[in-house]
Amino acid sequence: MTIVLFLGQNVKEYEDNRKDTIKQLLSNKAIGCELCFKPMAYHSSYVRGIKETGQKIVITMVWCSKCRNWHALLPDFLLKNKHYSGNEIESVIIDSITEPVNNIETAASEVTARRWIKEIGEKIEQAVSILKFHFGRAGQAVSEVAIDAGSGYNELEQVLEKAPSELKYSGNKLGLANLWLSTNAIPIYI
Repeated sequence: MTIVLFLGQNVKEYEDNRKDTIKQLLSNKAIGCELCFKPMAYHSSYVRGIKETGQKIVITMVWCSKCRNWHALLPDFLLKNKHYSGNEIESVIIDSITEPVNNIETAASEVTARRWIKEIGEKIEQAVSILKFHFGRAGQAVSEVAIDAGSGYNELEQVLEKAPSELKYSGNKLGLANLWLSTNAIPIYI
């Protein structure tokens, strides 16, 4: 399982702050299990690569002693189960609104870009619906009339503008949506 957190604007800031930030969050019992909401404890870590830059980062794993589940603490600039950064994937999604896939500049192959557009597009639609519901419950209802129908990504941007408060995030909207989903303990991510 994954828990998405803001842990820095980029890889350097993430690596500089990760240990202290996570240690503080765990000691304050601020990281809860997405299944039972009990506080988590440090378990281990692993190295994950970012394909388009060749950078490697350490991902922290936490443990829920009640549920007996592990959770990866993922920075919002990465997407779950993806080897490319959220920024790269988001760029492809945005470009696909106006450009044919074979004209999109990306480090990924055309086949990968097509897969992202399909898979991430479906996840964006699901996230938009969930976020509308949760923002409405928080008193920030998102009117269907106020949203210009178009690409799923454009709808996501418009829904995020209606968020009940500001969250610190690394800059990409896919990561911001994941932060809101994580904040509301919804274990479904883009």
